[in-house]
Amino acid sequence: MAIVFKRQSQHLRWAGFFFILDASLVWASFLFGIFFRFGEFSFAKLLEYSPSVILSALVLPSVFYVGGLYSARRLEGGWMFHLGWLLVGFASAAIAVLVMGSLDFSARIGRGVLLAALGFSIVTVTARHILTVHRKKRRRETYLFLVTNKEDESASVFLNSMWKDKARHLGVIIPEDFALENKWDVLATVEELIEGEAAISVDIVLVRDHHFKDPRLAAALRSFRYQGAELMSLVDACEEVYQAVPLALISENWLLRASSQSNMFYIRKLKRMFDIVCSIFFLVVLSPALLVGVLLVLFSSREGPVIFRQKRTGRWQRPFTAFKLRTMQVNSEAKGAKWSGDSDQRVFPAGHFLRKFRIDEIPQLINVLKGEMSFVGPRPEQIEISKQLIEEIPFYRERILIQPGLTGLAQVRFPYGSSVEDAARKLEYDLYYMKHMSLLLDFFILLETVRTVINGGVRIGGDKEYLAFTKSISSDSVRKTRSEE
Repeated sequence: MAIVFKRQSQHLRWAGFFFILDASLVWASFLFGIFFRFGEFSFAKLLEYSPSVILSALVLPSVFYVGGLYSARRLEGGWMFHLGWLLVGFASAAIAVLVMGSLDFSARIGRGVLLAALGFSIVTVTARHILTVHRKKRRRETYLFLVTNKEDESASVFLNSMWKDKARHLGVIIPEDFALENKWDVLATVEELIEGEAAISVDIVLVRDHHFKDPRLAAALRSFRYQGAELMSLVDACEEVYQAVPLALISENWLLRASSQSNMFYIRKLKRMFDIVCSIFFLVVLSPALLVGVLLVLFSSREGPVIFRQKRTGRWQRPFTAFKLRTMQVNSEAKGAKWSGDSDQRVFPAGHFLRKFRIDEIPQLINVLKGEMSFVGPRPEQIEISKQLIEEIPFYRERILIQPGLTGLAQVRFPYGSSVEDAARKLEYDLYYMKHMSLLLDFFILLETVRTVINGGVRIGGDKEYLAFTKSISSDSVRKTRSEE
């Protein structure tokens, strides 16, 4: 029986809400600055300053997102970390106003208004941030497990290790004749839950799909929804913490839910508009970097073309020719397609620099304009390698259902892959993207791409905490828990 829940990522809601809130506080700060300078709340004056205000209202929360200040997992960081990124955000917003005023003199903001607005924004945004951290530490969500067999208990152990810092574990609900191995509080029995004798106040009930095969138990679980609690599966819980989907936990039911949740209007209409606007914008903005890349190729490897053309797998496995700046020696793939890693000997010295800062991928903006690629999506693989991965990795074929991307969640969360295992890890991020793709997620991925380029690539190994978790659930005992449900 397939149970279909349609739910948006809490991570996206969290980040989107605070992005808009901080941007709104920037607007309010400039309105206060106008009042401080001219003695009245002049919306006409605010409209006159709007180009500079809009830019600063985008820059400030963008810097915060790049720094991780909108990530629930980063809220536990030290105050020096938070203070550093707050200062970088305010400085960047002030610089954005000054730059816009230099480019458009009519939008130039006077020093009195700017200083008052900056002071007001520092106070309000910092206070908002402090209150958010304080509230997060004091008001932790509560959760419980529904455990009806040993497989459920094994899955609950992994969930508890993931969520112990995110929320507060109340206990478990188990059948009367079930022997619980872990020393968890038993809040009620399944029989009491079905009979309506269990009165439990909780925020999240962590369940598994097979629990809904019993109509009576399913009805009891639905009662939690009318009490304001959220029903969440193991794989959904993992998505909330890591923004990835472990392959060991995926079932056909999850794939059905993922395809049901995807925003078809965005995929069919807005995404193409987003691709065209972004590709034209970045072709103009990145043209100096592209010129530098062309010169590096010309002087570092005189033999061979500057632009490297290669057949890649597109949507529905349709091949297309991808364009990149050449970073390898000529005829480096004369003996067939090979994996490329960070220390690939075929890459000439300047090529390592181009690959590290993604300069070599700028020509792929042409592929985006042509409609062969999207700006954000799974990385397009070589045709031979793609065929191999489809055969060796479960559910790999899912990623070819959408357009490949110039950047993507997997590209900003995991380093260059050089093995089938690496491709499997990157697929877990791609599947999360396919389920939650939206204009907001694409925008945040662009911001993470900026962070990746500034850092010179993703750290080796990717998210170590997530990799440790996927390793822990790859054992045969846990694989049994994703039986057909």
